[in-house]
Amino acid sequence: MKRSSSSRRRPAVHITLGRAARLHHLVMLLAQAPRTRDEVLVALRIGLRTFYRELDLLRRCGVKIQQKNKAYTLLTTAEQAEGRLPFPDPQLSFAEMAELARGPGEAARRLAEILASVVGHPEADAERPKGRPTKAAKVKGKGRDQGKTEG
Repeated sequence: MKRSSSSRRRPAVHITLGRAARLHHLVMLLAQAPRTRDEVLVALRIGLRTFYRELDLLRRCGVKIQQKNKAYTLLTTAEQAEGRLPFPDPQLSFAEMAELARGPGEAARRLAEILASVVGHPEADAERPKGRPTKAAKVKGKGRDQGKTEG
C-alpha cells in the first residue's frame, strides 16, 4: 500500500524565511525547465556552496532532482516538490496552534498531535534529575552563603 507524502518522516530542519523562499524559487525554476548550475546560481544570486547545500536539503526532504548532461531536472511535479519543502517556524502562540489544530484535514491533525505532545506532558518537570539544581536556583543561592561560617 502506498503511503501518503505526509505520513513519511520528514527531516527536522529549522530554516529562515529567506532560505524557504530560495528553496521554493529553486524548485519552481527546475519545474519550468532543466537548468545548468550556472543558470541557477545567476537566477537565485547564490554561490556554489549554497547551491550544493540547497540541493542536498531538497534531496533529504525527498525532492527528486537529477543531474544529466550538466543540467538539473526536477523529476516530480512542482506541486509534489512543494509538498516536501520545509517551512520556517511561524512563531504561533498556543491559542493560535489550538485554533489551527481544530481544522479539517491532515495538516490540522498533525498540528493537533504536536500540540498534544507539548501540553500533554506535565511530568516533564518531574523528569529533571533529582538533586541537581536548576540554573535559576543556582543564581538565587549565590548570595545566601556568602559571609557565613560553619560551626
